Amino acid sequence: MIKEKIENSRLKLTFDVTKEDFEKALDKAFIAENEKVTIQGFRKGKAPRSMFEKTYGVESLFESAINVILNDKVQEAIKDEEVNKNAIGNFEPLLEEKIERGKDFKVSLVIDIYPEVTLPEYKGVEIKKQDLTVSDEDVEKAVQALAKKDATMEAKKDGVIEKGDYATFDFVGTVDGKEFEGGKADNYELQIGSGQFIPGFEDQMIGMKSEEVKDINVTFPENYGHEALAGKPAVFKVTVHEIKVEKFPEFTDEYVAGLKIDGVNNLEELKLKKKTELEDAKKVSEKDRQVDELINKILDAAKVDMPKTLVEQRFQAIKNQYENQAKMYNIPFEMFLQYMMQATVEQFNDIARRNAERQALFDVICGKIIEEEKLAPTKEEIEAKAEAEAKATGKTQDEVLKDNYSTFFNNLAYEKLINFLLSNAKEI
Repeated sequence: MIKEKIENSRLKLTFDVTKEDFEKALDKAFIAENEKVTIQGFRKGKAPRSMFEKTYGVESLFESAINVILNDKVQEAIKDEEVNKNAIGNFEPLLEEKIERGKDFKVSLVIDIYPEVTLPEYKGVEIKKQDLTVSDEDVEKAVQALAKKDATMEAKKDGVIEKGDYATFDFVGTVDGKEFEGGKADNYELQIGSGQFIPGFEDQMIGMKSEEVKDINVTFPENYGHEALAGKPAVFKVTVHEIKVEKFPEFTDEYVAGLKIDGVNNLEELKLKKKTELEDAKKVSEKDRQVDELINKILDAAKVDMPKTLVEQRFQAIKNQYENQAKMYNIPFEMFLQYMMQATVEQFNDIARRNAERQALFDVICGKIIEEEKLAPTKEEIEAKAEAEAKATGKTQDEVLKDNYSTFFNNLAYEKLINFLLSNAKEI
């Protein structure tokens, strides 16, 4: 067996096949193929070899004989320690020589292998410093959100639409002067600035008065789910009927006390609590942002001859996830993509494959760093995780480990990796 690494992290295995080997394979092929045919004068599968070859020709056995040989070579290949350790995916046959009876020849098998990785610089990577500032406006919004359930809507009779106001209006949309399906509604209520409509639509409603009529010009996004409208300019005739503003109760100490929030008896305590909550949330989001920035910089600098099998495995996992969600909602996959992503199957496949390529690269690079820096979790760390899970679920540690060992290993390894990368990054 001759091993040869070829492009796209593939391994080519070439085997010698002697004429004697081929004859033995032809014998096995004859037994299998003879069972499938009936030759006049003989029961099915009972015709002698000479009559079979006279009727169909010995060449009719070649394909089956080659399959016999290839199956044998697959078994030989997987017994090789190096091949068995690095191979991923399935073997693919490669026949580069003409097969003739009575002559030696060669056959090859090709399989994807785990790629060789030369790591980019992953220590001292520059990342933006965390911004943990929480403004008074942020605190005020958080406080106001608590009173949402007690808010009332008040008509704005003489004013104009401002961002945050609620407008009730009719609209009729046209493309190339013609109305289109789903582009018309009466007495539609929308909070202006909520971002529910096509970009630019809500901005152009700001400043309109009650009973004012206005043409709003927008362009549908290129990735809009309805292909017939994607990228098209459109005109919406909008008629405003009513403008409302949301009025919140006055935040007196008495009102705050009535909210019954632990440790909060007055407005100042409420603001302090909300500021602390926002700061804690920002720490989490800022850490996530730093992690994304750090990982993306490392991946962008990486160069890996990625095998297609790793990408395909990731792609199928992504697709299966969305298909299972569609089944949960009991709607066709195509319709699910339309509703959830405003995408066709082709658009989804394109997005999912790009994501799969990135995820596969992430797996390879992170796995290599974990190996280089010896960040793999210890047996004791995994068992401690399992013990905590066992106490929470009432199961035994062995039961938890049996079901979750790989999950615990991966989560702990990833946690160690992220902490290692962040501690070695350079904030700027």
